[in-house]
Amino acid sequence: MLKITAIGNLTHDVELKMNEATGKPYAILRIASDRRYKDKDGNKLTDFISIKVRGPLAERCAAFAWKGCKLAATGDFETITFADDPQRQPGFLIKASDVEFLSPRKAEDAAQAVDAASVCEDAA
Repeated sequence: MLKITAIGNLTHDVELKMNEATGKPYAILRIASDRRYKDKDGNKLTDFISIKVRGPLAERCAAFAWKGCKLAATGDFETITFADDPQRQPGFLIKASDVEFLSPRKAEDAAQAVDAASVCEDAA
């Protein structure tokens, strides 16, 4: 068994989809992660990693992640091939079992959380 953890910034907002066979939600996240070194010409190198999340984890990602936020994903490493394009090189993705949000909440989300907490305190 091969487990992998990747940390990077989300390249787009999360789009929640439904699996036609099971009816369960899923999403494909794509993160960008800069390498610590540059190429011989001094250019920064960036890797792009695809992450598949399913079920409640996909719903949490759709609710709390946004383009540009930093996250860490841990899961199984899966090689993917492209049957419709046999000349295309195989790729890989992470089938995530855990996603941790590393960026602070957006300002408006944090403000809503504070407002909700104050409503709860006033009711008590």
